[in-house]
Parts: sequence; C-alpha cells; structure tokens
Amino acid sequence: MPLDTATGFYDVMFDARPEPMNLLEEKSLDQVRAVLNDPVCLKEHIPTLPVMLIKLLETLKNSYSDVYDFVAILEQDPSFASEVLRVANSARYCQAGKEIRSLRRAISLLGLAGLSKIATTLLMANVIPCKPIYYQKFGRQIWVHSMHCATLCELMADSHGEDEFDGYFLGLIHDIGKIIIFNCLCEALGMVMSECSPGTKVFKTLMTEMSADISFYIAKEWNLPQIYCQALAEQSIGKTQTQPLSKLLFKANKLSEAYLMQVKGLVNEEDLEQLFTLFSFHSSDWQQFSELAVEIEASIF
Repeated sequence: MPLDTATGFYDVMFDARPEPMNLLEEKSLDQVRAVLNDPVCLKEHIPTLPVMLIKLLETLKNSYSDVYDFVAILEQDPSFASEVLRVANSARYCQAGKEIRSLRRAISLLGLAGLSKIATTLLMANVIPCKPIYYQKFGRQIWVHSMHCATLCELMADSHGEDEFDGYFLGLIHDIGKIIIFNCLCEALGMVMSECSPGTKVFKTLMTEMSADISFYIAKEWNLPQIYCQALAEQSIGKTQTQPLSKLLFKANKLSEAYLMQVKGLVNEEDLEQLFTLFSFHSSDWQQFSELAVEIEASIF
C-alpha cells in the first residue's frame, strides 16, 4: 500500500486524536468554509505581498536585467540589506570563512540564485500572518515544512529541467493556503492556547479540502508569474500534474511530508525506499537533504 504522507503529515502537525468534532467546531467549519468560498471575504484575509519581493521577481524574469539591478533593489532598504548579509554570513551559506561585507561581494560568491534565495525567504517569512500565540503551535511548523519543500524542489530542479530558483520559490509559497485557513479557523473558534489546541478533525478537514485551492487563489491575487500559478493549480486533489514544475512540486511536497513523518518515527526505511522508487529519487540525495533540513529548522525561531 502506498505511503499516505498527507494523512500522516496532518496527524503530526495537529497531534492526532480520535475525537469527533463538537457542535462549536462544526459551526465554525461551516462559517470558515463560507468565507473561503467567497472571493470578497477571502481577499480580506490575504496578506499583502512586499513591494520589494514584487520588484525582485520582476527583475529575475526580465531578460534585460543583470545581477546588479537585483542588488540595487536590495540596497534601497539598508536594514533589509543588512539582514540579507547576516544570513549570507551564516554557516549555511558562507563557506569561505571570510566575512561578506557587501551585497556585491555576496552575489559574486553565492551567485544570483543564492542571493535570490536568501532575499525571497526573508521576505516571505514576513508575509506569514500567524498571530504570535499560534506561531509556535502551527505557523513555525508549516514554515519549516515550506522551506524543506523549497529545498527539495531546488535539489531536484535540474533533473526535471527546471530552474532552481523557480523550484525553490514555488516550494516556499505552496502552503500559504494552510496558513490562511488556520488563521480563519482560529478567529472563528476564538481559540486560546491554554484552552484549545488544533488537534481535531475540523482543522484537517479544511486543510485537506481547500488549502491547495486557496494557495492558487492567493498566487493569482498576488499576480505571480503564470508558471507558479499553473503549478499550484495542479496540486488540488484529483488534479493531474502535467507540467514539469508542477510534477516537481508534487514530489518535493510528498518527500518533505515523509521527512517529518520519519523524524517522528512514523515511517520506516522500506516505506521511504518505495517513495524513492516511485519518484526516481536517490537515497544519497535524501541524505544531503536530511542534513540541510536540520540546519533549516535550527535557523528558524
């Protein structure tokens, strides 16, 4: 039987419990489903995409732009540029041992892809609208998963004939729908951490039912490039992945879900090998990813 990563992933994420939904949860579920199905109401819950991120994406897609156009955009915000340099000097990126003091130096060492990855990750992290009391319970976990998925997309991109940055950015944004759904449910339930935790069917129901469609809708509202929108559109339940970038995201997402389940002891080596065979994924690449995954989680607070 194929490994059901989605069910296991949600069980880990929400602390699986057998209790059925109570009346309050059923009512909240209906309320939130109505909001998510109403484009006007849904728009009120969509975070604004940072202007800088829009400019950076436009520059990356403009064949007439060069690397220094990208740097110039970052330099417009000195505090953000400093944050980019801080990450560029972290152990994950700085292998030379010498401090990187400028963005121009950073791009010469890390390349446009490396600097783009750092900048877009920092910007997207600020887009996540989770309230502080919910961040550790769910927001951090889904952001870690998104970065894991992005890293796998990047590692697998070349074998799928795709650009590494396109894969990485797609993995980064693919679960924004889950965050929006979670926030809406928290508002509807009036959740307080000490009184209620997201461990019942109400959360899993909407996540499974609507998160992929909401991610696609948000990408369209953000006017993201069509290649990202199309790949997200093909992640919905029952859809067939027809484009290479869509197939890449589907595989990376399943593998990153399996990684979390492995960490929690819910899958064995045989399960993983079956998944690797299905996706033509090498165990050596899994080892590389597993090492990066630990670094990624340690870097997120």
